[in-house]
Amino acid sequence: MIKNIIALPYELARLPLVLVDKNLGDKLPKDSGPGVFLDRTIGSADKLAGAVLRNRSIAQRGAERIDRSEKVATAARLEEEASARREQARETATAGSKKAAQKRKTAQKRAADGLEEADVAEARGKQEAKAKASKSAAQKKAAANKRAASRTATAEKRKDSVESAAEAKKKAAQKEAKTELDEARETKQAADKARADAERLSDLTEAKQQERKQD
Repeated sequence: MIKNIIALPYELARLPLVLVDKNLGDKLPKDSGPGVFLDRTIGSADKLAGAVLRNRSIAQRGAERIDRSEKVATAARLEEEASARREQARETATAGSKKAAQKRKTAQKRAADGLEEADVAEARGKQEAKAKASKSAAQKKAAANKRAASRTATAEKRKDSVESAAEAKKKAAQKEAKTELDEARETKQAADKARADAERLSDLTEAKQQERKQD
């Protein structure tokens, strides 16, 4: 009873602070800066007054208010840190998304460039293959023409050789026939001469025999 009477002036003195704390509590969150500061101030005053007045109830009330305000402040700080970490995570995620999008864009560009290079390489390969095939066909055609020309030349040469041989044989046969004809003519002439000589000799012989008969 006496402690309560002694504590009454203090209770009356702290009443305005309590009213202000209540009004702030209605208007501001418990973890707001002014609310936490006022709550801690009232708690410190209660704790000090309780120690001075030797009123354990007031001291305990002050200790509990200080503890509550510290917990609220700690929770607010942790929430602020968590919010900061969440914001940082969002920024990191946003940056990661932008970076991933840039990488995708770069990869798509590289893929498109790779496809374009592949098309160019394919077109160049087809052109080179076509040129190579044309060159090979021209070389084969030239080789075939050369072989055909060589075979034609050989055939012409063989034909000329055969014709030359035939002409030579023909000339030899003609020469041989002429020789035989000349020999036959000479033989006939010799035979005619011998016959004529024989007839003349026979005539002479007969003439002589006639002469003898006349004598």
